[in-house]
Amino acid sequence: MPAPGRLIRLSLVLFPLGLILTSIASFGFWWHKRQQVEERSFAYASALRRDLNEADLLRHSQILREVLSSPAPRQLAAVASYIDSSMSPENMGYSPLRDRFFHQGEEVSNVEAELTGRQRPREVHLVLALYGDPALQSGEIQALASMLSLGHALAGDRRDHTLRLAAVPLNVRDSNGLSALNRLAASITNRQERLTRILVLGGVSEESRNQVLQAFHVEQTGAIVDFQPATNEPITTLSQISRLKKQL
Repeated sequence: MPAPGRLIRLSLVLFPLGLILTSIASFGFWWHKRQQVEERSFAYASALRRDLNEADLLRHSQILREVLSSPAPRQLAAVASYIDSSMSPENMGYSPLRDRFFHQGEEVSNVEAELTGRQRPREVHLVLALYGDPALQSGEIQALASMLSLGHALAGDRRDHTLRLAAVPLNVRDSNGLSALNRLAASITNRQERLTRILVLGGVSEESRNQVLQAFHVEQTGAIVDFQPATNEPITTLSQISRLKKQL
C-alpha cells in the first residue's frame, strides 16, 4: 500500500495535469464548434451573393434619393437605417454594427459591415461612403448604392485580410465633439487593427478628403488612400465598381 505522502505527491501532479488536459480538450471542442458556425455562416452568406448589376444600383439609388429628401438631420438616421437593414443577415448575410450617438438632439450613427479575414483579421481594408453634403448629394447616392452593391456581390467571400464597408455621416459630432469619422477611426484603434487601405467612394470634397487623412492619421500609418471620382448614374457606377471589385 503506497504511503500517504506518496499519494499526496502523486495527486499534486495528476490533478493539475488533469486540469490542463481538460482545458485543452475544452478549447479543442470550442474551436471545432466555432469553425462549424463560421462555415455555416459563410455558406449562408454565399447563397445570398448577387452579381453586380445595374438594376440593383438603380433600385438602391431611387430609395436613397427618396430617403435623403427628408428633413435634415433626420435624413442621416434614415440612411443609416436603410444601410443597416439592406446588409442584414436576412438580406446579405452580414451582421452590421451601428455606432449610435446624438447630434443636435437627433440620433445618427456609423454603420459598418465586414468580411472578417481568416489569416490576418486585424489587417483592414476599408471601403468608405460619406454622405450629408447637400452640394454632392448625387455622388453620395451613387457611393452608398455602390457600397451596398459591392457588399452583395462579395457576400460570403473568403479572404486573408478583413474587408470593412462603412457608411459615415458628415458634419455631425457627438457630445464630446468627435466627428463620425473620428469615432470610426477611434474604433479601429481600440480594436488594435491596422488599417492598410482606404477606398473612398463618391467624389468627396477637398474638405472631406482632408478630414479622412487626418482622422486616420494617414501620414503616420502609411495607409493607402484611394479617392474615387463621383459617378452620377447607375451605368457609370456599375463600370466603376466592377473594376474596383477586382482590386479589393
